[in-house]
Amino acid sequence: MKYLNLTKSLAVAAMCSLIFTACDKANVATPMGDAGQTLVKILGGGTPAAIVKKPIDFVPTTFTMVGVELRRDVASEAELNKTMVITVKDDTAAVTAAGYIKFPTAWHSVSIPNGVKAGGEGGTWTVTFNPGEFSKTVYITIPNATLLNPSALYGIGFTILTADAGSKLSTQKSMVVEIGAKNAYDGVYAVASGFVQRYGGPGPTNPICCDGLTGPLGPANPDIFLITVGATTCAIPTSGENGRLTWSGGVSGVAGIDGIRLTVDPATNLVSSTCLGNPTFANFPGSSPNYVPSTKTFNLNWRWNPTATTRDLEIVLKYKAPR
Repeated sequence: MKYLNLTKSLAVAAMCSLIFTACDKANVATPMGDAGQTLVKILGGGTPAAIVKKPIDFVPTTFTMVGVELRRDVASEAELNKTMVITVKDDTAAVTAAGYIKFPTAWHSVSIPNGVKAGGEGGTWTVTFNPGEFSKTVYITIPNATLLNPSALYGIGFTILTADAGSKLSTQKSMVVEIGAKNAYDGVYAVASGFVQRYGGPGPTNPICCDGLTGPLGPANPDIFLITVGATTCAIPTSGENGRLTWSGGVSGVAGIDGIRLTVDPATNLVSSTCLGNPTFANFPGSSPNYVPSTKTFNLNWRWNPTATTRDLEIVLKYKAPR
């Protein structure tokens, strides 16, 4: 009997020992790799450069915006309390690689708190993170946006080159800021109402019976983009692009009138319309298409192909969102 009790006692002791051993193993530290190292990055950046879009108003007044955010993701409070120095390149090569025009240095300035730049275009900023700082904002100031070509897109590139204090560069280290000027009419517009009539020949004496593309326009039609190409002129995308004009029902794009341009007269708010791809495209005879600033609404009437397969289109576009 004593033997049996002793055997049971030893078994219980062995099980406890096994449990404690298992618990000890769970508490053994494992290698953390880069998890214990401070990472330096551009917020939202990449390798190669990520793109961030910064449309600006086409106005002659000084404007300052946030370009990018420089960050250090620290591993501990002790790391945050260190002084860190990084270098950031004015990366013109990244701008070219991304397909943008280099933003002329005469048209803008860049400032970084505790940042000093050496060299002009393509130079390098030396930026100091003081103890407790984990973020640095890069500001871009543009004194006069009307110097920009509104039909062009410009770029300013930033790439982190080095960082000290035992830190490591993240793969999020490069970014190109896309800058394009937009006028007061630029944006995404909802199709509020309208009607399109397609004719089988010249003029209204040749109606097309039961043409599914003829009929009302409205919320069933996709939104239309107005894209700045001048101080008071906007373009509508071509038939194969997002933001284009569509026939009744909104299923297919309107072809044959690529390159529509709308120009607003700021004094009268009357709108003139032309088309690069079809010289017959114009305001409907006798109509007075206009823009209503208080509601950001375009009331438009067009006709094209008057001596062939005539098309008449009236449409009301109401501003919905920035593009």
